Amino acid sequence: MKIGEEVFFAPGVTFVQLDLDGIELPGQYRRRVEGYYLEPAELLINAGLGFAAGLLTVAAIEAMSRLYFGPNRLHRVTNRDFRTFARHLLPSFAEHKTADLLWRNYRNGLVHEGRLKEGCQFELGRQTTFDLSGPSPVVDPARLVAEVRAALEQLVKEMNESAPFRREMAKLLRREFRYELSTFGL
Repeated sequence: MKIGEEVFFAPGVTFVQLDLDGIELPGQYRRRVEGYYLEPAELLINAGLGFAAGLLTVAAIEAMSRLYFGPNRLHRVTNRDFRTFARHLLPSFAEHKTADLLWRNYRNGLVHEGRLKEGCQFELGRQTTFDLSGPSPVVDPARLVAEVRAALEQLVKEMNESAPFRREMAKLLRREFRYELSTFGL
């Protein structure tokens, strides 16, 4: 995000300030996911705009899954990362079939076609995050934001507690943001 002459990794954190070699990185990463994805999704939810909130939240899952499962592999498999992240860190998508449905009909539909596929829907005010009981699968974006936020806290906790994991995350961020770091960073 560019504001004036500065380019930001996260709200309030420029690429110059990004602490890739230190202990500030987990908090800075939290600010990125919260500030660019989850907080805007909540604003949309409060305005009754569930579809847009769902899109941002699915994008947050994509961004987090790339970080969480990507660092140790040179040849990443995006669909596997996303689905594995969903199964392990989002309780409503712990089963293979529900994680696959989230990937195929929500993530792929939104990212590639600008729509939800095969009758899938977003609906605010549900009792659960994910409901398969009706004629169409339904995801409540507000509840999904809560699950993604809990997953973010788990990821940040792991980054804080494990220096090797934090170094792997920094390595991936250096690779992912190579251009920004070389142009706008140190």
